[in-house]
Amino acid sequence: QLLDDAADPDIAKLNALAKAVRRDEHKMHAFARFREVDTAEGPRWVAWFEPQHHITAATADFFVRRFTGMRWSIFTPEASIHWDGEAVRIGEGGQRSDVPREDARDGDWRAYYESMFNPARLKIAAMTREMPKHYWRNLPEAERIHDLIKSASLRSEEMVAAAPTVPRKRAGAAHAKIAPEDL
Repeated sequence: QLLDDAADPDIAKLNALAKAVRRDEHKMHAFARFREVDTAEGPRWVAWFEPQHHITAATADFFVRRFTGMRWSIFTPEASIHWDGEAVRIGEGGQRSDVPREDARDGDWRAYYESMFNPARLKIAAMTREMPKHYWRNLPEAERIHDLIKSASLRSEEMVAAAPTVPRKRAGAAHAKIAPEDL
């Protein structure tokens, strides 16, 4: 029953390591940025990721389920995963140069991140906990983080000073009126 004793120092270390591995898998799911490359067989999507733990093979099923209809490869320093639309193959590790540095979709990642960045709710410690700096060098949106943080105070002041806006009505949305007795 030792494994049930969370206060035992060895069990606590084991639990902490398991948590770190699960977190690293989650970060790989969230931060793998695919880039399209042309091959003789047609387009293939490739990504580079630098995990903190030996998780590459363990994440293969997630990516197969998520991107079943695409041919893709994920390269890490220790291993690579390749999906051809029918079977997964685990291969040797790669190098950052195996994946193009830029992609036409990098601008989309930057625009998405900027639109989601709320300067009025800036909490740098929480942000770096969720998006650790270790991953920034491979995220196209990360190049904007310093400027967004730097301008957060001014942008917040501008938001407060701006007149309120009226929400847009969604096209085709039907707004049913609910009678008080139906509540």
